[in-house]
Amino acid sequence: MENTFLKKIAIFSDLDEDSLERIGSLINERKYQKGSLIFMEGEEAEAVYFIKKGKVKIFKTGQDGREHIINILPEGEVFAESCLFGLNKYPASAEAYEDIEVLLIKIKDFEKLLEEYPKISIGIIKAMGKRLQMVSKKIENLALRDAYGKTAMLLMDLILKKHSKLYDGLEIDTDLSRQEMASMVGLTRETFTRALAKLKESGAIEFERDRIKIISVDKLKDFIE
Repeated sequence: MENTFLKKIAIFSDLDEDSLERIGSLINERKYQKGSLIFMEGEEAEAVYFIKKGKVKIFKTGQDGREHIINILPEGEVFAESCLFGLNKYPASAEAYEDIEVLLIKIKDFEKLLEEYPKISIGIIKAMGKRLQMVSKKIENLALRDAYGKTAMLLMDLILKKHSKLYDGLEIDTDLSRQEMASMVGLTRETFTRALAKLKESGAIEFERDRIKIISVDKLKDFIE
């Protein structure tokens, strides 16, 4: 395993070459085609994963059978890390959002790493804290806002993942489908599409296929506040 890639992973970035060699010796590598299931919610937890190439979709399935997307993770991210702290089963499902390469470390091996390298423990805790903050924000969005507010918040979150701040005229490309964006905020595709149309009609945004442009940050925020 090349240490240069391990260095790109936040929880390993402060470790020396010998430590990285030790971690590399525990790593297995797998490839999945787009749409392939990596693991299902409720399955026995076996490993912690790192994305070497591509994107991974993390989702839960409701009692009604609808898919609710929790996150779409890019290269360098870790997932299933919560299983290191007493969870015996995966709390959500993971699917290859595109053709991907992932690295994995068996949970028993990872637990030994945490004992050897406390810095990794700190990195894992920080990663989990970041995820909890994201989930808390998402729950607030779902509970307190109408369809327009949920849609506006999602667009802002997607943009802020690629840019440090919002400003009028800012454009981004997104590879998410309308259905995927809708499921990220608990809406049907039809309701989400109507909300997008309302935001466009108000002069807050412009959109065309995969491109979204902010016309007025203030008008977009009006739907959230």
